[in-house]
Amino acid sequence: MRQLPEALMLLTWAASAAAQSSYQPAQPATPASAQVLKQLRDEWASNLHEKRVDASVAEYGADAEFLQPDGTRVRGTSALKDLFETITSTLDSELVFDSQHMEISDNLAYDAGTYREVLALRSTGKRRLETGSYLTVYSRQQDGHWLIAEQMWAGSGEASAIKLNLDPHPVVALTFDDLPAAGVLPQGLTRATIATNLTAVLNANHLGNTYGFVNAVKLENNPDAEQALHIWLNAGMNAGSHTWSHMSLSANTAQAFEDNIARNEPALADYAGSRNWHWFRYPFLWEGDTLDKRRDVRAYLSAHGYRVAQVTLDFEDYAWNDAYARCSGTHDDASIAWLRQSYLDTATEYIRLGREEQLIAFGQEIPNVMLLHATAFTTLMLPDLLDLLRRQGFSFAPLAEVEADSAYAHDPDAALKYGGTLPDQFMDSRHLPYPPVPPKPFDKLTHLCQ
Repeated sequence: MRQLPEALMLLTWAASAAAQSSYQPAQPATPASAQVLKQLRDEWASNLHEKRVDASVAEYGADAEFLQPDGTRVRGTSALKDLFETITSTLDSELVFDSQHMEISDNLAYDAGTYREVLALRSTGKRRLETGSYLTVYSRQQDGHWLIAEQMWAGSGEASAIKLNLDPHPVVALTFDDLPAAGVLPQGLTRATIATNLTAVLNANHLGNTYGFVNAVKLENNPDAEQALHIWLNAGMNAGSHTWSHMSLSANTAQAFEDNIARNEPALADYAGSRNWHWFRYPFLWEGDTLDKRRDVRAYLSAHGYRVAQVTLDFEDYAWNDAYARCSGTHDDASIAWLRQSYLDTATEYIRLGREEQLIAFGQEIPNVMLLHATAFTTLMLPDLLDLLRRQGFSFAPLAEVEADSAYAHDPDAALKYGGTLPDQFMDSRHLPYPPVPPKPFDKLTHLCQ
């Protein structure tokens, strides 16, 4: 891709000469024109994903050329249609463009950057991640519309692509954060009721000894929360530390964070008694925005007998709860049905993402830990989520058994402001490419049933 600027200059000169127009120096795209090019880029990826072959071909000029990663050159709309029909009949594409530079010169424009594409072979379902660079040259037509004149891709190719073929028999430990009071309470519910229902589902599915991570500040002057934590433990579940007040390590000093951990211990010792409560979950999964903080807190945890309860699967289940509280209050059954379906759809996508990240970061899948929250909505959805996991081949295991895997002993030892799951941390610290995944519906969740 180092020769792309030179190629672009030649294309620009040729197209300008053919149009008998004077050459205008390329200028960075204005916000308005950048939005136009972005829309064209997104439409191209969408048409490929949805297998809209005629719409894909309509994005090209009559004599446009497509230079594929293997060096094959395809020219003209007829040949391009044959190419896209072959691609879409044999492969499913999930594609993300990361544009890095756009320029416009008179009636020519170009968009260049990198791409990430997951290709699934339709005959077998096997998936692979390909990455590379792209350059698209657009020509403005007399009616003002932009069409692709030249497109060039330089990618990893099938031989060096990362295979994303998942283990048919994965393992997961479920864990729950923010005990004993997670999220807004829907009208008519109590924390004790949620704890009763949640532990009943877990025990009915032979998932006793599940860990819940406690913020003891929520116990203060809150008899309902106190009862909820007693219910959780009396049902055979375990408790670990989530700091006393759900403190952000990124926003505080290591010393203040460690003091907050220590402040949580009396309640854990009182409620959990002789059970092993020396498991620690970082709030927000933020392990330190500086190396000094990260190393300081890790040394503190080790010195005080804690193990870090790392996570591999997280779809931010908590985000559905507040909308559910609002919608249940107004008896909006249609919105609740959407909440249920979008929760499971998002779980499906991000469980797959977490597993594929492991293949990229570690070269293999490892036993999983799923982060959930003890909210009213996750409690409602837990039977469906367990069914989803079983359909994907998952079996269940305790936290300590899962995190005995050697992968959990590795520390990316990197300053990561926003932390993340263990695979996230290795991906970010090594600058590895993430597979494409649909965004979570946060905006709709924020405004639903308002």
